[in-house]
Amino acid sequence: MRFDMILIHINNIPQLLSEPTSLEAVILAQNIALDSVAIVLNAEVVPRNRWQSILCQNEDKLELFSAVAGG
Repeated sequence: MRFDMILIHINNIPQLLSEPTSLEAVILAQNIALDSVAIVLNAEVVPRNRWQSILCQNEDKLELFSAVAGG
């Protein structure tokens, strides 16, 4: 089976994936703790309980947000 690279954008930075990859795996590959980030995929917030089941598609745009405590 032939597989072409998947181009995604994480916070506007292009990244190539060599195989279908879940949102959860993409976050872990960035060395980001899963409980410290929120994901917006193509302008829609993705609930954490769906990260493992959603596979990145070519030209997906991911925005990663982390909570910052302050006062």
